[in-house]
Amino acid sequence: MIKKIFYGFLILIFSSCSSAPAAKINSSSDSIIIPDDFFGMVHAGKRDDDNEYKLLDEMEIKWLLQTFYWSDIENERGIYDFSGYDKFVDTAKQRGKKVFATLAYSPKWMENEIGKSRYIPKEYIPDFLNFIEALVLHYKGKIDAFQIWNEPNFIFWHGKDKEFFNLSNLAAQRIRKTDPNAYIIGGGIFRVPKGFIKGMNNAGALENLDAFSYHPYALTPQGSIRLQDKLKKIITQIDFKGDILISEIGFPSGGWYPNKVSMKNYPSYVVKTITGSAVRGAKALFWYQLYDHYNFNEAPDKSNSENYFGLVYPDYSRKNASWAYELCARYLPGSSYNHDLQLNENIPSSIKIFYFTNDKNNTLILWNNLGKRKLKISFSSDFTIHNIATGDSADYSNEITVNITNEPLFITWQGSSIPRLSKLKQ
Repeated sequence: MIKKIFYGFLILIFSSCSSAPAAKINSSSDSIIIPDDFFGMVHAGKRDDDNEYKLLDEMEIKWLLQTFYWSDIENERGIYDFSGYDKFVDTAKQRGKKVFATLAYSPKWMENEIGKSRYIPKEYIPDFLNFIEALVLHYKGKIDAFQIWNEPNFIFWHGKDKEFFNLSNLAAQRIRKTDPNAYIIGGGIFRVPKGFIKGMNNAGALENLDAFSYHPYALTPQGSIRLQDKLKKIITQIDFKGDILISEIGFPSGGWYPNKVSMKNYPSYVVKTITGSAVRGAKALFWYQLYDHYNFNEAPDKSNSENYFGLVYPDYSRKNASWAYELCARYLPGSSYNHDLQLNENIPSSIKIFYFTNDKNNTLILWNNLGKRKLKISFSSDFTIHNIATGDSADYSNEITVNITNEPLFITWQGSSIPRLSKLKQ
């Protein structure tokens, strides 16, 4: 309960502090290529069930993120047992998925000696580094990314910031020494604390990183996008040249967290969050998370938002938002987004327009932040409109007149046809 109260309180405070004017989601002036492996999922792939991988393939999920708990692997000091993760890693690789490993937390034998959890004092740092070296060697060529810790600026690190900066720096050095080709990620931070990020940089903790990751939990997609803009500004100031990853992002569909979203609005939140993050150049985005903790209407504690972050229920039945994620994951990877490409004239600024092109399919996503507007959308070829809440689709030819509302319109087509948008009188 303390965790839940603290989490909700921080989101509420930080969101109110960043309640500047609504974000201009179409803010990039350069062409952005959405990576082929942009889409990842947190806490997926560990079931011993072929149906899970069938679902992962259907949803076009490329990355699987799991925490590799030090306490699970080194339950007894100096003795490593990777059997709890071997099958997950081997199956993921056999099924063509990339593995993202978060290396974190303290083992029980150490906690019992120091009387503290989620903290590594100076005298035990060699143990953590030895654990990391053993893990990297064991999974060399199988794990595709290593993230050092999780949300160290929040409730998952119980030491001083400077102590974590030193630990992170030493861990990155050990990974690099053990495997020069490893993809190393630092940060994993909760939201975008400027002082913490600059502290890591000043301590040299970014020097051996290939990427910096963060978790932009906010009340709305617009809030998440504001945080990404803030992070990009800080990263530019400190001249960090690595990638930016969103290693957790999501919204609960129940409970009392202030970023709770209704089931009606959930698909819109997914499309807007993914679209806004993708066009800002994020290297990858990991949705938190695949499963709710309980099946539909079976959660014993309806106030606990942690039960409701999933896109899918444990019995594999799907929330409506899962179709929104799947549409984005199917059509956006490998696409080019260019903010400067003009599709229209005199379209109200409240209508947000995103045009993605690639060799296979083209995608147009648009919505209206203010009421509804009637538009005529014209093509020189056939096109398909997808329902983001059901996954259903309908085919059209030449043109269609639609009311653009706050719910995103998702259109795809093949070929070189460039859509034209025309505002109609209300």
